[in-house]
Amino acid sequence: MLSENALRRYAGLLALLLAGPVVAAAGSESLRGRLAEVVDGEPLRLLTLDGETFELVADSGLDRTLRDPQLSDRTWELRGALLDDGRFGLEKIFTVKQGQLHRVTYYCVICHITTHEPGICMCCQGDTDLRELPGE
Repeated sequence: MLSENALRRYAGLLALLLAGPVVAAAGSESLRGRLAEVVDGEPLRLLTLDGETFELVADSGLDRTLRDPQLSDRTWELRGALLDDGRFGLEKIFTVKQGQLHRVTYYCVICHITTHEPGICMCCQGDTDLRELPGE
């Protein structure tokens, strides 16, 4: 009979093995293009460089970032998964400048706090500045 500690180790290993293929498949697709006209209350859509259009599914933070007017003229690389209904589920977003990927962040110069969505600083309630940082 296995000890309780051994059972826990095997249960953890089994969970990792079962989750492995899911983790490997997640985020394996990427799309590059520009956002279609952004209309409040309507889903975001990406027009890819090869002419396809995908409706985007994003959490509220990614949605707010993509809707930021400061970023309206950007080319985007979006990573995630194509869903069964043809929409694209977002996991990570990057702007593309001169062929290089950039992470989108917002920074409070007063509090030195970085966040990943537009809005006021969570500390001082002041403005945050858009920053696009090279790299993934």
